[in-house]
Amino acid sequence: MVGLERGVVKLEAYNYNWSTLFEKEREMLSSQLKDLIIKIEHVGSTSIEGLTAKPIIDIAIGVSSLDKFIRIKEKVKGIGYVEIPVNIDGKLVFVKDKENKITHFLHVMIYNQKLWRDQICFRDSLRSSPDAKLKYVKLKEELAKKYPNDVISYTNEKKRFVDSILKKARNRNI
Repeated sequence: MVGLERGVVKLEAYNYNWSTLFEKEREMLSSQLKDLIIKIEHVGSTSIEGLTAKPIIDIAIGVSSLDKFIRIKEKVKGIGYVEIPVNIDGKLVFVKDKENKITHFLHVMIYNQKLWRDQICFRDSLRSSPDAKLKYVKLKEELAKKYPNDVISYTNEKKRFVDSILKKARNRNI
């Protein structure tokens, strides 16, 4: 199943259905936003086979420029997404919920700029490194126990790990 109440941190074992749910949402988003987007990617923990995750599908949408943001906002609101405030320049975030549970996060950003590259790089790094994936699982499980009803603290405490993975990936590419 997919979905969590707002603010709750509850992890589930990897579920192969998550990729199917992503593909279904991607098809719908592609049909509704085709003239506005460059790429749609499954990101976040549900996109990494074998990784324990909050059962919420994270989707990254890459657009060519900031002027697409206003049109994207209008269209995704019309298909059941609600914007949530974020303090990150060049990024919009929307949630989709069903029965008071968040089922999807939609991250809209400029394709191939830093935010986009970091999101994809982190996912791909965990997909290709069993050691990093295992460390991330352990960290997430510890933090989920520590912050079962505080998703902000849970997310903030993962940042150091995410940054270390991105730094290693950049150093390999130099």
